[in-house]
Amino acid sequence: MTDSAPGQKARDLLTQASQHPVASPQRNALVAEAAVWARLDHATGMDNYTAATVDIKSALAALADPVQKLGSAVGDLTEHIKRSHK
Repeated sequence: MTDSAPGQKARDLLTQASQHPVASPQRNALVAEAAVWARLDHATGMDNYTAATVDIKSALAALADPVQKLGSAVGDLTEHIKRSHK
């Protein structure tokens, strides 16, 4: 699995921040920028999840009619078999 660009950018900024003293203006600025990139990475991930969910729902909806027809055909065949065995 490859890292997303925003997620990688956030990690890089946090690595840079760790090289500065705690509570220094440089560290605080890098951590703040990393937080923005991390939020962007999270939003991108959610967009991908939403898109995949929509794709799955569309695929299931496309299968609904053929599955219903198949179920009906199986029911008809079952009734035919029952009648022929009487």
